[in-house]
Parts: sequence; C-alpha cells; structure tokens
Amino acid sequence: MTRIIVISDTHVRSLKELSQELVNTLSEADYVVHCGDYNNIVLLHELRCLGKRFIGVYGNIDPREIRDELPAKTVFEVEGRRIGVIHPHWGGPPWGIEEDIAKEFEGVDIILFGHTHDTCHKTIDSVVFFNPGQAYPSFRNPASAGIITIDHKGIQIEIRTFE
Repeated sequence: MTRIIVISDTHVRSLKELSQELVNTLSEADYVVHCGDYNNIVLLHELRCLGKRFIGVYGNIDPREIRDELPAKTVFEVEGRRIGVIHPHWGGPPWGIEEDIAKEFEGVDIILFGHTHDTCHKTIDSVVFFNPGQAYPSFRNPASAGIITIDHKGIQIEIRTFE
C-alpha cells in the first residue's frame, strides 16, 4: 500500500505558515506531491526534505528560481498506476480546465492538478482528475490536501481539510 499526500497552491514562504496538522500528515507520506504555486524556494526545499519521496511541478505564479528546479508537468508510477502532475502554468480561467489539462497527458490513470484553489475529484474518460484545493486557509476556502491510497484493491481518494 502506498500513501500519497497531494497539496497545491500553498502561496506561503515556508512550512511554518501551514497547519501543523498538515505538515505532520505530509511527513508521514510515502510520496509528497505539490501541484504548483509554492511562492517561495524555501518551501520547495523544505518539502523535498520532509517526505520519503517528493514530486513537484511549478505553477503559473512561481518565480524563475522554482521554474529552474521543477518541470511544468511530470508523470510517475505507483503500484502500476501512472500519475500525471501539472499546474496550468499558462494560467487562465478555471472553467474547462480539465479538457486543457487532459491534452497534456497520454496513458495516465490519474491527473493531479492545481490552480483553481477549489477541490475537484471527478472521472472523465476513465481518467481520475484530482485537485486538492489550496493548502492555506482563506476567506474563500479552508486549507485542504488530498490523501490517495493505492494498493491491490485500487485507488482511494480523500479530501481532508485543516485548521
């Protein structure tokens, strides 16, 4: 069994600005996946040191120093499942975003994405699209993360909110 914690749109300078409960959850993951818009290179480096394995992409507002260290999109495999990760670095409105994102990947089972700050969990043409929302609380949305468990039984996805 593999446990993946997915976050996006942190928009903070360091882990100290995120919920301690979220940081603890991240530290217990087999994989920590960040779907872009870190806002600060310090946070990227802290996340790389936190989990057993880190996967990340840059977002549309990330500075050059983050873009130099991360790809715009990536694919990794866990327990025979291919997982795409992207943050629409081209920006733009949130409606219809899944169609644009789908064009970026072939042969994946799950696409993890950020940008909208809203959680999303839906299946389109047998591909699971998942956005964990934003990892910081705001007037609009609570802090949230995705918890994905993959094992021989399949894929389980949970969205958890944090104070």
